[in-house]
Amino acid sequence: MATDRIVGIDLGTTNSLVAFMQGEIPVVIPGDDGLNLLPSVVALDSNNHPVIGNAARNSLIETPERAVYSIKRLMGRGVEDIQEELKLFPFRLADDLQPGEVLRIKLGDETYTPPEISALILRQLKRSAERFFGASVTKGVITVRAYFNEGQHRAT
Repeated sequence: MATDRIVGIDLGTTNSLVAFMQGEIPVVIPGDDGLNLLPSVVALDSNNHPVIGNAARNSLIETPERAVYSIKRLMGRGVEDIQEELKLFPFRLADDLQPGEVLRIKLGDETYTPPEISALILRQLKRSAERFFGASVTKGVITVRAYFNEGQHRAT
């Protein structure tokens, strides 16, 4: 009888990881590159396909207009909430954003919400777990910062 694997995902601001419990011991699952930590970076390649993690990190220098990092800081927040933080990031917001609207980050010619970008990172971690187990992963727990407000919890 197959057992359902339950993974734990730390969706981090800088790095993310996926792990599971082997008995009473937590085991971190390595990514495709053999590393345990996945940089929480998403970029679009020249064909507008998302690239996640270490492969995306180079884009921060080479094509910063096509990359985003620290997206967790923007989860569940509006444009009026992040004006000071935007001064620190090279991200561009969608041109037509209105106050109260969900943020949309411009990557190249595409736009993504913070939850969509986080979902790309989560999918990559899920793929790593499925590759590791050789089976589908359907159950998981995702960490959420204790000081997040309700909107940020829901967005995550």
